Amino acid sequence: MNIVWLTPEIPYPPYGGRNGVFNRIVQLSKYHNIYLFSIAYSEEEKNMTGKMEHYCKEVRYYNRSDSKAKTLFKSIVLPYTVASRSLHNIMLDIEELNRRIAIDSVIIDFPNMYLNAKKIAKSNVFITVNQHNIEYKRMREMANIQTISFFKRLAYYIESFRLELYEAWLYRSRIIDSITFFSEDDLQFFGNRWKNCSSDLKVFPLGANCMNSVPAPEKHYILFVGRLDEVAVTNVEAVMWFCDNVLPYIKEKISDVKFIIAGANPSKRIMDRISENIMVIPNYQNLQEVYAQADCVVLPLLSGGGVKGKLLEAAALRRIIITTSKGIEGTKFQNGKHVFLADNPLEFANACIRALEDSSACADMIEASYDLFETCYSWETIGREYSLYLTEKVQIHNVDVNKNGG
Repeated sequence: MNIVWLTPEIPYPPYGGRNGVFNRIVQLSKYHNIYLFSIAYSEEEKNMTGKMEHYCKEVRYYNRSDSKAKTLFKSIVLPYTVASRSLHNIMLDIEELNRRIAIDSVIIDFPNMYLNAKKIAKSNVFITVNQHNIEYKRMREMANIQTISFFKRLAYYIESFRLELYEAWLYRSRIIDSITFFSEDDLQFFGNRWKNCSSDLKVFPLGANCMNSVPAPEKHYILFVGRLDEVAVTNVEAVMWFCDNVLPYIKEKISDVKFIIAGANPSKRIMDRISENIMVIPNYQNLQEVYAQADCVVLPLLSGGGVKGKLLEAAALRRIIITTSKGIEGTKFQNGKHVFLADNPLEFANACIRALEDSSACADMIEASYDLFETCYSWETIGREYSLYLTEKVQIHNVDVNKNGG
């Protein structure tokens, strides 16, 4: 099939939310022709098409908006996250591509990218939206994060209601043929919230790649991996909470403990935390080399929706995992069987101390976590099932269109 893929940011490098997009593209490119349309955050990003050209027939990157004034004008009637990602040139280029190759399906990552496919949707092309979270709900949760300013939290709160109205219109419009989710929880919430949505709903979990496990160094080193700029507010919030509320308890018992924070574009707040017990690895190149430095991985997440790729990576690389309830949300991971789970600082610290002082006692948990990953969350398995699903749905869709004289 010829598939147009729309993303609100460039999928590479696959940090944070880009991980799921990048790996789905990698897997589907084994079976189909992918034509990628992505929005870049900078001119430098716009010129970095090389990596994605390995997997896509064509790659096109666009500036996020024509101008701030134009975006603000559009945001009078549209949520800002939609207005800033709806570009006339994308619509025109998709139409031109359809005249050349006949598009079979359009995959849209995040509902705020839909308007770019509005015209092609009228051509009876099969349209599917990948829901990474329940977007308006996630934005409303972000309004409760105390580490960001009051005015930014107020903006998130107001925008969440505007986005909810936009999503309600989109899902009632009967123009989206299918919607996929990373977790059963999100699918159930969506089905209850928008009962009149006629789209086919399906779960394809977030995954991770099978990797050669690296031996733990048997040091008192704890690792957090994730995007670290101020856009990734839930990650920054998690790191700050761990540094301020959990690490002091651990240091009382293990004085030489070191907390390693690794990820893309660390903010000033993250860099300011560097100390004798806190180390930052910015923009790492090799994930396994990062994991080779630590015995256990923490996911001290307090907010944010969706399945966490960092959880699956830690399981794939056979590390002890200490997490909050948010960290395993939407997955089959269980407290005591696959991970240590704690939602208050002292319990979280005690779980870390236990993992660091007697890692050999956690061997069964590590293996159970890895087995769960291999069975349910490897990208190769997910990609194969996703391809079969799309192929079947497009075929049924085309039969129905032909029957109805489309």
